[in-house]
Amino acid sequence: MRIRVRLARGTMKEKDYGFSFGFSMKMLYALILLISTSFVSAQNLMPKFGDYAVNKIYHGTNHPLVLDSYGKNYRTKLRETIANDKPNFAGHYIVTSWVEGCGNCITGAVVDAETGRAYPFPVSMSSVSPLKPEFEKNGEDGQELVYKLNSRLIMFAGNLDTDRGDGGDTIEFYEFTNNKFVFIKSMPYGRKDNSQ
Repeated sequence: MRIRVRLARGTMKEKDYGFSFGFSMKMLYALILLISTSFVSAQNLMPKFGDYAVNKIYHGTNHPLVLDSYGKNYRTKLRETIANDKPNFAGHYIVTSWVEGCGNCITGAVVDAETGRAYPFPVSMSSVSPLKPEFEKNGEDGQELVYKLNSRLIMFAGNLDTDRGDGGDTIEFYEFTNNKFVFIKSMPYGRKDNSQ
């Protein structure tokens, strides 16, 4: 491989380093472009429920609510959930939500049907509209909370009360593992602007 170096006063000096890459600079640029495009595309992918699959679904009787400090604060709603619902998330958890504060904020918890312990959502949600059909689970309240019985992945969409993002409509993905919400990624909601 020969490398040219421009020296002072416009003179050129060449040196032969005795090795070759076996492809042209055009091929190198194409390879760099391909790798960078693949990296950007991978960053924009939404997590998939199947990547967070659970193998066991609980079919037993729900355990009574454990009245720890969180359970005591929301005991009415959480007891109602334990009494009336069956697992609907991550194999043995029940997702429940309620309006808090001035009526525009939704919060909630997941309750372990096997142990009776409740774990609060990592975010609170305010309305987002219009709802996107591919994310819609319960479109009546203007928030989108998407989860499945056979997956540890849960998605919160709306104007989220979080330290990430710019306060606009956001989608946040979490894995619920070892009784904790583990943040995966955040992305703009990308709703259609109806103001025009």
